[in-house]
Amino acid sequence: MRQSATVTICILLGIGGAQIPACAQGPDSWTTGAPMPTALQGPATGVIGGLVYVVGGANNSTTFNINQIYNPTSNSWTTGAAMPTARFVPAGAVVDNILYVIGGKLNGRQLNVVEAYDPTSDTWSTNYSPMPTAADSIKAVVVDGIIYVIGGYNNGSGRLKSVQSYNPATDTWTEEEGLVVGKSLPGVGVLGSTIVAAAGLADSGATGDNEGYSFSSNSWAALTPDPTPRFNVCSGVLSGQLYVAGGQNNSGATNVAESFNLADNQWTTLLPMPTKTSTPGEAVVSNLLYCFGGFGSSPGLSNEVQIYHPGPPPAPMVSNVVSASAFGGFTDVAPGSWIEIYGSNLATDTRQWGSADFNGVNAPTSLDGTFVTVGGQSAFVYYISPGQVDAQVPSNVGTGLQEIRVQAGGGTSSTFNITVNAVEPGLLAPASFDLNGIQYAVATFSGGTYVLPAGAIAGMSSRAASPGDTVVLYGVGFGPVTPDIPAGQIVQAENQLTSQFQISIGGAPATVSYAGLAPTYVGLYQFNVVVPNVPVSDAAPVTFTLAGASGTQTLYLAIGN
Repeated sequence: MRQSATVTICILLGIGGAQIPACAQGPDSWTTGAPMPTALQGPATGVIGGLVYVVGGANNSTTFNINQIYNPTSNSWTTGAAMPTARFVPAGAVVDNILYVIGGKLNGRQLNVVEAYDPTSDTWSTNYSPMPTAADSIKAVVVDGIIYVIGGYNNGSGRLKSVQSYNPATDTWTEEEGLVVGKSLPGVGVLGSTIVAAAGLADSGATGDNEGYSFSSNSWAALTPDPTPRFNVCSGVLSGQLYVAGGQNNSGATNVAESFNLADNQWTTLLPMPTKTSTPGEAVVSNLLYCFGGFGSSPGLSNEVQIYHPGPPPAPMVSNVVSASAFGGFTDVAPGSWIEIYGSNLATDTRQWGSADFNGVNAPTSLDGTFVTVGGQSAFVYYISPGQVDAQVPSNVGTGLQEIRVQAGGGTSSTFNITVNAVEPGLLAPASFDLNGIQYAVATFSGGTYVLPAGAIAGMSSRAASPGDTVVLYGVGFGPVTPDIPAGQIVQAENQLTSQFQISIGGAPATVSYAGLAPTYVGLYQFNVVVPNVPVSDAAPVTFTLAGASGTQTLYLAIGN
């Protein structure tokens, strides 16, 4: 175990109602923010548009449904619409700028209720499939739009090994491979492609058990245990490491802070929290860990906001760049293409753009300090995380070999070279539409039903297309349109590809009634296609040409009577 150097704690003092730093905020330091309006423990939290939503929780006598909103930039609090169901120690997770609150406890009873908050309209929705196993004292992480609810407690089953995943797009639950050790309220985070669940409360008491889930092997494996067995912790991922602070051991609340580096499977001891706390809310914003409230032996229930500063992250590194993987994942790109940049230290937090990041119809060129340039031109940044950034190539990038750089908290990456072609077209066909080795293109009917064999994907409405049906396909990298719409703008009106687009289904040419950028989207092409008179087939080939050049994907559609 490595011991970090001790540094001065910076305390935020209130002068004339304002919060100002009393000393410089160096690495491995703590500060405090404006206190929560209501002191509590065990809320759900989520970060949307740089704001932290602290929802629910409890004090000694009341379980809350309140929605307290913290603005780290102004260090101030507001309130939002109250959650329909009051609850204690639920899980909170954000997908597509919606906060989902799952499970928890009310009046001693575990809940399986799912409710979702939209900050844009300040409203809650409740019509969601319940979690299969009701649980409280749960934590959640999000990977590729899927919420993974880890462990927890159930009156009938004790500490749970279960990992329950929820797909908001299809409103469906899946039972995943379970933990080796059943536990509740661990520290959780996603490090690269591994979900880490460290410490927690097992049936035998506080544990340092540390496990990592690998998607490739679909299994949990033991990692170096947390040196401090504890549960009810404040945790989050900063600069690619899992930070765990506070919590409770078998003797009471603690202020121990540690970080876990998955690459070397090692823990580092950090400066302790100013105040011992158990069951606080937790959030990461701009590479800072925020711990909201909680309960300690002294002074008891808290409304304190404790903020950990890890210091500047290491410089970003780019290891690979491809066009959007769901649209072909090509090694070459085009102006206006969506690209996926992989590496390390690419961002200090994880989020995608929201409406507040736009300037009118213009998409952002940075998110939380992460910038991307292609050929020296600013790209439009859609999604950031320490290991992956998704961006749109600007329209004015030249063809040929071009340099890609990422600027983030730790500096600027070295260059990564990629070939830019005038067009690099690909239709939407994600891995989830690869069924028994048949890669289907994503195509929909006007009502939203997918063009697939009926029941092909659980929870998804689908049917085969019939000759004469109009179906909609989507793509990226198809080049300019008229009237001109540059990259990085929300499309306001219908338009037309400048290059000739032709498509065939089942070997027969199809009529294309629309081929251009999709209105209300950024950089997404839409193709309205009339299915030709072809034989019934669960796997009718789909091919296309752009300006006479054939697309390179091997794709299919389901065709019925």
